[in-house]
Amino acid sequence: MTTFVLIPGAGGAGEVYWREVAAELERRGDTAIPVEIAEDDPALGLPEYAAIVDAAIGDRDEVVLVAQSLGGFTAPMIGKRDRLSAIVFLNAMIPLPGETPGAWWAATGQEAAQAAANAAAGRSNEFDVEEVFLHDIPEHVRASMLGADRGPAETPFGQPCAFEAWPPVPLHVLVGADDRLFPADFQVRVARERLGVAADVMPGGHLVAKSRPVEVAERLRAYAAAGPGFDLADAAAELARVAAGVRDDQLADPTPCQDWTVRTLVRHILGLTTAFTHTARHEPPPAGPAPDELPADWRTRLATDLDTLVAAWRDPAAWVGESEAGGVRMASADLAVVALDELVLHGWDLARATGQEFTATTTDAEICTGFAAAMSTPETVASRQGLYGPVVAVPSDASPLDRLLGLAGRDPARRG
Repeated sequence: MTTFVLIPGAGGAGEVYWREVAAELERRGDTAIPVEIAEDDPALGLPEYAAIVDAAIGDRDEVVLVAQSLGGFTAPMIGKRDRLSAIVFLNAMIPLPGETPGAWWAATGQEAAQAAANAAAGRSNEFDVEEVFLHDIPEHVRASMLGADRGPAETPFGQPCAFEAWPPVPLHVLVGADDRLFPADFQVRVARERLGVAADVMPGGHLVAKSRPVEVAERLRAYAAAGPGFDLADAAAELARVAAGVRDDQLADPTPCQDWTVRTLVRHILGLTTAFTHTARHEPPPAGPAPDELPADWRTRLATDLDTLVAAWRDPAAWVGESEAGGVRMASADLAVVALDELVLHGWDLARATGQEFTATTTDAEICTGFAAAMSTPETVASRQGLYGPVVAVPSDASPLDRLLGLAGRDPARRG
């Protein structure tokens, strides 16, 4: 059984909007909690919306958070991130850190995308509720919505979405193929650019939960059952590529890791790759210290070990319960984040030390940023010792990878 917490779009009429989907989920044995937010109250804004969602989550764990339309700005601001197992965006506005809902429209190019879709379909650009929102909703469902509509206050539209990174959980984007407010190709592009996620497209308009509740419920349940939160393949492949480019005459060179040479860093990477494979398999850590010397075939061995690591974390059982790494026992899903963090940061360290470039997907960088941000609060700063250096300031428009590097105590501008 899964708990779904359902955030409504503009207006906040959660019980009415999610009624049919909630019934379908409950009929299948899940728990569905539509969130009701009085968005017509100018005293409430994004922080208050997030607090209301936190109250709805309560002490429940493994919650799938579903955000419709404007609800996409509420999802990243909740406090109970550790209670989530996934986030689903349904025809949603996907924000960047610090962006306001009012600025989102121009920043994403929504107006031009909607105008192009209207022109292609022979529709007017004049706003009409019937044409934009109700065109595919059955008459009896429309009747049940009467009196529930309420316009949102202006308050949230000027407020920044206050978050640094998305939680390290699966992010899914579900798009209505006939959404006339946020055209499908527009949503697919925004999901790719802002989350690094390939959106799923299904039949239906902007209020697809009202027009196709059975299909929406089934999609949500499929996301909940999807298993692993992310794949280590991209980061592992990039690290293997960088390692293959390391020359023997560079092994004694310094690295961004204090007091570590390239040789020391490579030994560490070999060890962590094996250790996190044991972690994924819920096996005891490898016995004995790592060898002092690198084997002659270390590049090939590392590539093979990285493939093994990726395969181990693709097993859904790897993400269940708790496991151990580096003498620390914690939730397996959290250790997967640590493993990804190690691959990305030490891949960058190795690349910079040997004059190479390193790239990371937006999704991988954001997942690791969530972990680094959690290690950068006043309460956790002491635990950074030996893991990260002091935070390095980066520009406000820095790339996702550079934001991660700064939080992890790396200077993105470093060469060599």
